[in-house]
Amino acid sequence: MRRTQDGSLLATVRKREEKGSDVNVATHLLVDVLTRAVDAAIVISNDSDLALPIRVARGHVPLGLINPSKKPLAGALKGKPDHGVGGHWWQRLAPRDWLSCQLPDPAGGISKPPKW
Repeated sequence: MRRTQDGSLLATVRKREEKGSDVNVATHLLVDVLTRAVDAAIVISNDSDLALPIRVARGHVPLGLINPSKKPLAGALKGKPDHGVGGHWWQRLAPRDWLSCQLPDPAGGISKPPKW
């Protein structure tokens, strides 16, 4: 805490909030894999909290893991292509991947805002 020149008291507050999205991804992945609703799966994440469900899923179906961040793949998500049932793969998205998937401008008569 600190005081400003006018005597007001200021405090810094850091609030870290878990959205539960990693739990949702893990739950749906495991339900789909274990009920045999899918023959293979692709997970787009670099969240090491998904290490266990991804490892379990690799024991049942081939799994592709796409790292959407600039950071290296989280160590807990690494594996080998032949672990479990095999056929697993990893890919990191690069700027060229995003750019190659852009719609033309204009698309369907709608233009991108100038600041994009």
